[in-house]
Amino acid sequence: MHSLFTLAGFNVLRAWELPNKYQGPYAYYYQDTGYRRDPWWLVKTEYGLIEIGWRKRVISIDWDDTDLLQTITADDVTKSPTMVHAWSIEKALEYLRALRKALESHQTPAAVARTSEEADASPRA
Repeated sequence: MHSLFTLAGFNVLRAWELPNKYQGPYAYYYQDTGYRRDPWWLVKTEYGLIEIGWRKRVISIDWDDTDLLQTITADDVTKSPTMVHAWSIEKALEYLRALRKALESHQTPAAVARTSEEADASPRA
């Protein structure tokens, strides 16, 4: 997870492991392979919190806790102005890069500087 965000150009300030949110009623589906028992992650970036994790066959990326309301891809995937589903690690990286660029252009330089100062005061993951 950390590498994916770093490759996308984010500064990972902290990360919290979350239980897999998709496992719930579908747990029986995974008992044979355990393939998608991966945890989800809540990642604190210089732009706010981003949640990422595997669902059944896709990676869910949710930036609802940022102030960006923008669809970040024209791909024919499940998406909204605050989330997107990636069908591969490569697509997750592509979407995270697009998200970072959208967040970067959305924020004013003063807001980015203020967020960076707050980040410097936060403990690192």
